[in-house]
Amino acid sequence: MREFHEKDEIEEQNMLYLSSFAELSDEAEIKEITDRYDSVVEKLGIIDSTIDRVAKGWKLSRIGRMDLNILRLASFEIMFDDVIPDKVAVNEAVELAKEYGCNDSSYGFVNGILSSLIKEKQ
Repeated sequence: MREFHEKDEIEEQNMLYLSSFAELSDEAEIKEITDRYDSVVEKLGIIDSTIDRVAKGWKLSRIGRMDLNILRLASFEIMFDDVIPDKVAVNEAVELAKEYGCNDSSYGFVNGILSSLIKEKQ
């Protein structure tokens, strides 16, 4: 969301997004989603510097917005989430990149960056 809206619009945009899901009537689910978002934003500096380091030859400014945000979420899961297995984070990111990526090769790019991140982590 941060990549697509002005800073002073973020909270309103987040609430509009959450309200668009009829099945999200449970306050606990909404809190879980907003807590996850806040956690990613809190660690964004670390996440971006890590992506920048493992994406050899690519500056963050050259990575398409959707691809970058997919990478950010998956990187967060790989680096900070002990519940989601790394392979699941990569698989979900690849599927998102296939569906919403900036171009037909987005999924391969996302897979390559995340695979490098996992190798570095080990």
